[in-house]
Amino acid sequence: MSFIANKMIISWRSFALSLLLGIAAALSFVAEPVDRIIESAIGWTAWRPVSGDIVVIGLDDRTLASVPGGRFGRAEHARVIDAVRKAGARRLVVDFYYQRQERDPGSPRLADAVRKMADHIILAVATQSVPGRDQLFSVFPDPEIAGQRAQLASIAWNYQIWQVWNVPLMYEADGRLLPSVAAALANKRSARPAEFRLDFSYNLSTITEYSAIDLMEGRVGARELGGKEVIFGRTASTFPDQHYLPGHDLVPGPYIHLIAAETLKRGDPVNVGWAPAFLIAVTAMLVALLTNLERHFTWIALSVAALLIVGKVLLSASLVTSSVGAALFFVAAVSANVSRRRRRFSAQRENPISGLPNFEALRGQAPFGSATVIAAKLVNFEDLVAFLPGEGSQQLVDQVARRLTLACHGTQLHHDLDGTFAWLVPYYQHSQIEGHLAGLAALFNAPLTIGELKIDVAIAFGVNDEFEGSNAQRLAAALVAAEKSIRTRALWTKYMPRQKEDAGWQLSFHSQLEDALAGGDIWVAFQPQYEIATRRLVGVEALARWTHPTRGPIPPDEFIVQAEKSQDIYRLTLFVMDQAIRSSAHLRSRGLPVNMSVNLSATLLDHSDLVGTIRVMLTAHHLPPEALTIEITETAQIENSRQARQTLAQLRRTGIRLSIDDYGTGQSNLEYLTEIEADEIKIDKRFVMTMRDSQRNFEVVKSTIDLAHRLGAVAVAEGIEDAPTMALLEQLGCDVGQGYYLGKPQIFSELAAALLASPHSRSA
Repeated sequence: MSFIANKMIISWRSFALSLLLGIAAALSFVAEPVDRIIESAIGWTAWRPVSGDIVVIGLDDRTLASVPGGRFGRAEHARVIDAVRKAGARRLVVDFYYQRQERDPGSPRLADAVRKMADHIILAVATQSVPGRDQLFSVFPDPEIAGQRAQLASIAWNYQIWQVWNVPLMYEADGRLLPSVAAALANKRSARPAEFRLDFSYNLSTITEYSAIDLMEGRVGARELGGKEVIFGRTASTFPDQHYLPGHDLVPGPYIHLIAAETLKRGDPVNVGWAPAFLIAVTAMLVALLTNLERHFTWIALSVAALLIVGKVLLSASLVTSSVGAALFFVAAVSANVSRRRRRFSAQRENPISGLPNFEALRGQAPFGSATVIAAKLVNFEDLVAFLPGEGSQQLVDQVARRLTLACHGTQLHHDLDGTFAWLVPYYQHSQIEGHLAGLAALFNAPLTIGELKIDVAIAFGVNDEFEGSNAQRLAAALVAAEKSIRTRALWTKYMPRQKEDAGWQLSFHSQLEDALAGGDIWVAFQPQYEIATRRLVGVEALARWTHPTRGPIPPDEFIVQAEKSQDIYRLTLFVMDQAIRSSAHLRSRGLPVNMSVNLSATLLDHSDLVGTIRVMLTAHHLPPEALTIEITETAQIENSRQARQTLAQLRRTGIRLSIDDYGTGQSNLEYLTEIEADEIKIDKRFVMTMRDSQRNFEVVKSTIDLAHRLGAVAVAEGIEDAPTMALLEQLGCDVGQGYYLGKPQIFSELAAALLASPHSRSA
């Protein structure tokens, strides 16, 4: 799972949140308007002609204008029904409701016309709402008119967003289950009330409508109606039987009955809902996020959205209704997260001053291979920035970048924040590197003009043409070589392999440590500590690291031991202490009040000014003493030193927490626990890493946890490398853990970025 998570463009938390938003949109109908728009577009671009088996006899404006007073009574209805029968129509749907009317003289004639149609006539049953009440009632035709053989069909439907989207297949009218007009014409039934989605692809202009007056006066007859199914209804603009059909303006009711009947005649409509499209979208997004296709994510997301829409249109043409709104909502949510992540990632890989890609971008590109890495550093860059007024530092960087671009030979120039630049030189240009650097140095012999000032700028170069190592290692080596050029006042320095400088390591340690502290080769890494029971971040340990110019990374045990021997441990410790307190204060100011732990060699407890120096650091950075934990090793030094015990007591009175480090090794013993009121006991990683394979080490870990709890201290386990070890420690009741499984040591900027990115990142 960790491998998969590392490949994700966005975090699993962001993906899960997008998933939940999509599901919520589906269940709350928030995404429904998207589907409505697509279906309206289908209606707007409708292409499918109707079959022509069903025609409309319309009570239109021309018919109303032809009858006296515009009154088309039941006698006229009877004439229309008789004319349809004589024309040989297969069936007739009358889209009028003939409720009982005692005084209408045309009722007997209408009843006779209906009787002669026998079972080839379908009469309408209307359902209306009771004014002022949430109640429906149905209007059945007068039995004296309907007779015994006329069929009945419901003409009711529901509106959604003021339009007709679905039409009933079967409708319950006052407890009686009736087919809709469409179901009656298509000869389809179901055992319970049901509805179906209209096929909006039908082109309404292909519907055949004849005027009722033309039928009555003989201009329309058997040639037009023979063998057809006929719908007789209101089509005049003055009638209220006008409805909005998606993709269209107002449409007469008979037209909607006809489209619904055409839909059912063509097949059985099915609604598959939102789940299939949503699952397709989730699968496609996972593939895009987890594979090498991630670089094309934008196009993939657009393609998925387009395919969902096209698929919906094609399925609708096959009478399958699918909802893609929730799927599109999910794709949009994931795309928004990816876009935000890419903007943040781009900002992290771009220097805000010059606009050039930074060293993080250089480290992250494809392996350098046979290319040579060249680093360039401005000498006394900080002094120049402090001296130049206003936008002077911006102009300085811009002019330096323009001159260095001349040496890049088509490759990208990279710029870091501290006046350092780097670029790659292809293998075939290796022989020209020295000449290029000499030419660049000559360019910088001319002063830079910044405003009214003439600024002399010196630059030094470092070269790494070794093919081995990662991009980060090779860049670091070139930077080390550039620093050496500054120290030795050379134009450029080539990085030398480690074995060429190993001989002078022991003899020159003091001077190398001095140079490393001054030049930034010694730095502080930070490793998070988590509460095992809750996986909550509770602390960070500051660890000294040294990237040597020629030896590369030096193991801490090696140079710390050497520092103790050469009496340089005090300066090294204060350097780490200051960085740790500064970093802890920064995290606290950003809302992360985590504890900071710093290792302190017991040899330093004899320094009478140690406590005062630490207090000054805490005050300078506004960090409360209780936020600092000092880890003590080499216990023999304390047991034999009165000053050491006094120093520890002063640290406790100040409020600083004390920790016994590497318990179970060296000189740490039970007598030592009586000398120090430790706030925590750290179990050495050698026991933790092997506790699952060694019963003896398991018992050591278990007993140490119990001992710490009995003494009122926190038990901390180092060296947690895997989940089973973590689970076992949780069973034993261990309080806090750290190790590569929970988080590797990293530079502060990376740690802070990870912890401050989101609340989720503050838990393991």
